[in-house]
Amino acid sequence: MKVKEIMTKDVIYTEVPGSVSEALELIIKHNISGLPVVKKGTKKLVGIVTKDDFSKNPEENQLALLMTKDVVTIEPEADIEAAIKIFLENKFRRLPVIQDGELVGILTVSDIVWKYIALGNFQKKIEKYMQTNLVAIWEGTPLKVAHEIMRLSGDRALPVLDDEGKLIGIIADTDLLKELEMTESTEKSELSGGTEGDRWGWDSKNVIYITKKKLELPNKSVKEVMVRKVITATKHNTLSDVAKKMARARIEQVPVVDAEGNIIGMIKDIDLLHAVLGE
Repeated sequence: MKVKEIMTKDVIYTEVPGSVSEALELIIKHNISGLPVVKKGTKKLVGIVTKDDFSKNPEENQLALLMTKDVVTIEPEADIEAAIKIFLENKFRRLPVIQDGELVGILTVSDIVWKYIALGNFQKKIEKYMQTNLVAIWEGTPLKVAHEIMRLSGDRALPVLDDEGKLIGIIADTDLLKELEMTESTEKSELSGGTEGDRWGWDSKNVIYITKKKLELPNKSVKEVMVRKVITATKHNTLSDVAKKMARARIEQVPVVDAEGNIIGMIKDIDLLHAVLGE
């Protein structure tokens, strides 16, 4: 199968010169992990901006400085397995598709899982590929702490446990992104207003007020934001079984539970890619 057969042709992108806030609004509105950036008025790719860029640099307001300029791309005639190898080697989730120097599509990890693995006949069991060393979070955890746990663990989603240690939900970085609020802080800077030779210059000041905008999470707990209807799998499910679950719910990860409903692992879409290549 070729990239052109499963790529998304109607690409959501942003432009430079452009606004950081507009780019963030697009990411939140369409619930996507990143956007290709093109030169205004053209389809010439000049960069890519992701959710991680906004969280790492919340005070940056110039899109050209926030985005990644060295972008890995792929052509529409490339094989799907070539795309899988690129995703696994580079550890990103979106791959711009370029033809004759112009953006013609976007290929994501989800595209491969939902349109290739889910519709294929991949009968390997997920037990060998699921992650058993996982990070879970308590339902009462503040969102700011949840964000920090995700950053430290490298996980895009965390299973949520109640006071009894039972699985009651899941929270993803997209859920946190939707909760971000723009705040403003003002700093006062005092500069001497005198000039050399002015004996009274030391007594006068110029006061400058600098206002900064910053994205912050509100004072909410995980249970107020988490998804309560959790799609789960068992270790005996096949790759295609799990890919179908992900495709129907449009999700990137599925908790794996035992017969009693206790969580024993997590299977992510990227794990399915490893399995397809037999790694």
